[in-house]
Amino acid sequence: LAVRLQGALDRAEARVRELEAEWEGSGVAALQAQMEALRLEMETERRTMAAAMEELRDDRATMRGRLLEASEREREAEAARARIAADYEILKDRVLKKRREQQRQDQQAMPARTGSAFASLDDIVSLGDPSVVRGGLQRPERRRRRDLLSQTGVERGRRRR
Repeated sequence: LAVRLQGALDRAEARVRELEAEWEGSGVAALQAQMEALRLEMETERRTMAAAMEELRDDRATMRGRLLEASEREREAEAARARIAADYEILKDRVLKKRREQQRQDQQAMPARTGSAFASLDDIVSLGDPSVVRGGLQRPERRRRRDLLSQTGVERGRRRR
């Protein structure tokens, strides 16, 4: 657009020079009318150029606004990605914590089940041994007595020979 307008101005200036040359050689009134027509044409071209420049400024401002909006949307998207990543880490930590808690509970439940099975075996093995209570543990007072007897060589009412 600027190139086109510059070309129009160049043509108008060339025409002015032609008219000036004719003016020197011909009638003054005809030349003055042609000069006035050229002046009006130049003014019209100047207004067109000014309007085009204003339109370019408006377009530039619009583009700046769009770029600012796009960069703002990009910042918002990056912030959303960061929030999503943080939420993901929080949820992952919660899941891992619950999984560890479940494993811990499972491990605690496992020895209790195993312990109860062994306690039953201990009950079976210790049948008839009065120093062992239900569950496989010895009674403290009988354990002390048993230890004293074993030190003296007496076991279950019998002396060692």
